[in-house]
Amino acid sequence: MRKITRTTIALGTGVVLVLASLVSMVALGPRTNDDADAAPAEAPDAAPAEAPAAAEPEATDSEAGEKDADAERDAYVATWAERIDAFNAGYPLEGYGETFAAAAYEYGIDPRYSPAIARVESGSGLNCAYAYNAWGWGAQSWSDWGSAIYGHVAGLATSYGSTLSWDAALSYNEENPDGWYAEVEASMEAIWPSDSM
Repeated sequence: MRKITRTTIALGTGVVLVLASLVSMVALGPRTNDDADAAPAEAPDAAPAEAPAAAEPEATDSEAGEKDADAERDAYVATWAERIDAFNAGYPLEGYGETFAAAAYEYGIDPRYSPAIARVESGSGLNCAYAYNAWGWGAQSWSDWGSAIYGHVAGLATSYGSTLSWDAALSYNEENPDGWYAEVEASMEAIWPSDSM
């Protein structure tokens, strides 16, 4: 009698399975195009789903405050630049209204103050004793109108106050403070009337 080992059984089982697969294939017959149409279609490789657009983070209170401050500054500068440029039309300081307004906003002074003094002291830059010094400030010179305007506005804020005053007139022009005050005030009113502010 023949001895059956596990290897023979395992081999026999594998052969039986292969034979069973072949028999079922032969019984079903060859696959036709009709069969292919009837067969469920395989899903095409699906494109990966697009991730939803990331929502913009909401602005923090400080960012919203900065945007509001920027908008306020821009509106202020645009309004005053137009008025100052109209006042300086035909003079060397024409076109620097935005610089005057931005400097005034930054230093917290009346935007009419510096251009009015420039009109009184030098005819808005027509008669400067020193380079780009339209304000009669001693022997002070600057390299361009932009730095001159910022320098003058900063000096006004530090030493003369935020707008025209009797003390500022006395300090700025000891010889004729009344006349100087009246002329600067008239120039400020020409830029924009105080009662409209």
